[in-house]
Amino acid sequence: MTEDALESPSSADELYLAASADEVEAARPVMTGDVFSEVEIPGTDGIGLGIVLTHPCSMRVDGVNLADRLLMARVATSTDVPLKKWATGHFKVMPLPGLLGAHHSASFDEIGLVGSGVLAASERVACLTPFGINLLQQRFVWHLTRFLAPTHLLGEAAEAVFEEADLCEEWVASSIEAGTDSGEAAKSFHDWIRGTDESGAVRQALLAEPQRRAGLRREMRKLL
Repeated sequence: MTEDALESPSSADELYLAASADEVEAARPVMTGDVFSEVEIPGTDGIGLGIVLTHPCSMRVDGVNLADRLLMARVATSTDVPLKKWATGHFKVMPLPGLLGAHHSASFDEIGLVGSGVLAASERVACLTPFGINLLQQRFVWHLTRFLAPTHLLGEAAEAVFEEADLCEEWVASSIEAGTDSGEAAKSFHDWIRGTDESGAVRQALLAEPQRRAGLRREMRKLL
């Protein structure tokens, strides 16, 4: 990667935590880069796939429940965009090779605010990796501003958020296995991660320190 070029993954696999509905972990909180099916996006034509553009820090009103509306872009099948072409063109889209077994792209010219209730009634069919999310944000920022935001800087800014999502997924999945409702499990995780440890430190704040994350994960697992 150079500091003056848009980036690309080394392969499509590097983009996805889940590239089809059967790979999606239901316990994972909704995140930027999640793709939903059968979504109507105001200002665009028809109903189809949509990808979440809203930043994770802006999509929840209380740390648990989604905001009333999330910004989404239309996703549709498209011609293949070779990885080597990501840096030099196709700036109006986020290519999504291999999504649902075919090449798709998210269009930054087809965006709108979608009610969170619509997503609750829709099926989540894909989730991006942190690197995939950073690539999505890089291309969206470039489309809007022609400012190049290196993915490693985007990643540093969101690293604690990604870590919290992983911890939440593990907590909720374990709680569901134990018979707890998913919403109740998400609320209990929220209360724990925003609470303090024995030293009085707020656990969520500790996620900003890479050296503290392993200890925090161990503490959490003792409770599960």
